[in-house]
Amino acid sequence: MPMLKLRPRYQRLAVDEGTDYAEGDFERAFVDWEMDPAQAGLVMVDCWDRHPITTHHERSGMICRERIAPVAEACREAGIAIIHAPSPGQARKYAQWTKFADDADLFGAEQEQREWPAQEFRSGEGEYAQFKKPVEPLKDAWIQAELEHREIVDCLKPLPGDFVIATGPQLHRLCRHEGLMHLFYCGFAANMCVPARDYGMRAFHRRGYNLVLLRDCTTAIEAATTFDGFALTEAAIMEVEMLLGYTLTGEELVAGCGEA
Repeated sequence: MPMLKLRPRYQRLAVDEGTDYAEGDFERAFVDWEMDPAQAGLVMVDCWDRHPITTHHERSGMICRERIAPVAEACREAGIAIIHAPSPGQARKYAQWTKFADDADLFGAEQEQREWPAQEFRSGEGEYAQFKKPVEPLKDAWIQAELEHREIVDCLKPLPGDFVIATGPQLHRLCRHEGLMHLFYCGFAANMCVPARDYGMRAFHRRGYNLVLLRDCTTAIEAATTFDGFALTEAAIMEVEMLLGYTLTGEELVAGCGEA
């Protein structure tokens, strides 16, 4: 079987012998891989057709159309599993999502009983109301009005042979059944759902998977102090390269798929 040849990037936390062991000398490095495409999956997180943040919606839409869509097509042709992870509510809109769902996914699990912190504290009620983050009326109004209509963007709609997952345990069952050990992540946002969901990179790093972020196929939700230089996007990429795994560009993965 043709192998997938890649050269991913990571962030060293070390220096060459004879160099001062200082942060200013920590440089990026590369490794050379040959992997079986049948052991790999492309995980596309929250590639939605709408978003309340206008600048993020414009940027993520461009990334979906111009970068992620060609990657998904190349991965299908190379035999890499295509896995849509559009958040639990949206996943249930697609018939494929039931394939590796268990009873808890399908029928709902009993809510975890937590004694500490107390419910009143967790809910920000009574004397603890001061610690609850302020309600944002515009954000809440958008969520209530648009959440039920949000779907996967048209250029990335699931095909019959694709997988759709709603939870981390469901993705883990899929990977075990299909023999997947290498996961390429893309989608949004780079500093929120991509790392933090239970099917995100931090959780699957803890599970022992080999992880690669497609660094030009994602973007963070920025803020007033970071927007000009996309500092939060760069920080999210650095977290992966330093702690969770490796990064590639979408073009590099497409090229590897073409050779395979």
